[in-house]
Amino acid sequence: MRRSLQFLVLIISFRSAAQTVQDSVALKKMKEEIKKELREEMRQEQANATPTTTPRFDMTNFTFNGYGVMNYYNYKYDTDKNLKNKMDAERLNLYIGYKYNSWITFQSEIEFEHGGTGSTLELDTQEEFGEYEQEIEAGGEVKLEQAYIDFAINKHFNVRAGRMKIFFGIAQNLDDPDDYFTTTLPEMENEILPVGWYENGIEFHGSFWKDRLLYRAAITNGLDASGFSSRGWIKEGYQTRFEMVNAESFAFSARLDYKFGYGDQNFFGLSAYVNDAAANRPKNDMKETAYVKIVEGHVVYNMHNWRFNSILLYGDLENSNIVSRKNAALANTLGVKRTPVGKAALGYSAEVGYDVMHLMNPKSRQMLFPFMRYDFYDTMQAVEGAVVDNPRWERSVITGGINWFVIPNVIVKAQYSNRRLGSQNIDPSTLEYTGERQKENTFSTGISYIF
Repeated sequence: MRRSLQFLVLIISFRSAAQTVQDSVALKKMKEEIKKELREEMRQEQANATPTTTPRFDMTNFTFNGYGVMNYYNYKYDTDKNLKNKMDAERLNLYIGYKYNSWITFQSEIEFEHGGTGSTLELDTQEEFGEYEQEIEAGGEVKLEQAYIDFAINKHFNVRAGRMKIFFGIAQNLDDPDDYFTTTLPEMENEILPVGWYENGIEFHGSFWKDRLLYRAAITNGLDASGFSSRGWIKEGYQTRFEMVNAESFAFSARLDYKFGYGDQNFFGLSAYVNDAAANRPKNDMKETAYVKIVEGHVVYNMHNWRFNSILLYGDLENSNIVSRKNAALANTLGVKRTPVGKAALGYSAEVGYDVMHLMNPKSRQMLFPFMRYDFYDTMQAVEGAVVDNPRWERSVITGGINWFVIPNVIVKAQYSNRRLGSQNIDPSTLEYTGERQKENTFSTGISYIF
């Protein structure tokens, strides 16, 4: 009897335990189904949510960086004995970007020049014989340099649209102060071209051949021939005098680069630019075309403690004699030089530096670059019609100096430049030519920073 009772109890306990396990499995399954239903409901709610319930901006998608430059200049010019030494808070550039998603981004650049805004008064002793010239730039001296949308479709084909940089030459690539050795932007390009050069339009860009072959092709607004001059050739044709730029004639530019080695500053390539600048003059005062055609080849090297770059540039201006005649008749209030314009411009430069700090202290994060640079440029390399070639605008410059990278983002610079002109010097006592070429010597030093 006792054994029967124990067997019965054992059977009941087993069935109870089995039922408990079965109930536990059922409960777990029910929980999983409930979780699945809740996840599905949440997905449906998110899909049906109105745009007003979705945050427009995500602060983590913003980017912010920039750089600044401040310099001191000591001048000794044969061409201007009374030129005063200067100090200049040259630039403060701020970059603000926003990433909408994995393939659409916004990029902008705001530049503060010379520490102020509004109008400025400049004494021009080079082209206007000591006249004071008032300059009022659009937006004062706070400029919106870039504001564009970049559509990253794939590595072979991408699109930019808005106000963006024209990638012509190497100064447009090496434009942060840690990218170039001189206290100011590289002279040859800065005297012939609008550097920095930003226009409104659309650009197509991409890469091939394991991302080593890069291309750019852009359609933008063009230049205004009324701003062309003897000294700067097409530089002041960059449209900044009015609230809106003329776009009667579009400009076409293209660039091809091949990257080698490692890093972004090892490449060689070429670029081209073409535009009818007569169509963009403020008034319809020139029925002839004035095509600007420029080509250049360049190389940049930055490896193994060496830095080197070089560029050769040639440009041609169609109907430069007619442009010169039309510009001479422009009103003073337009704020242009009204001097004769060259048919062709030629320029080349080379710069080399070597970091010696690693020789003194291999573990140091600092860098010390002695450097040398040579520039040659002539904005009246060729003339046509009644325009006379002024030797004043043939310039060759030897610059030597040093860059001390206190930390990678803070650089102290110092240099001495000797500029020799094609024109002869004049003896101030006899007012006769001495037979020696005119010289312009400049010592400059400053501090630059990147953040």
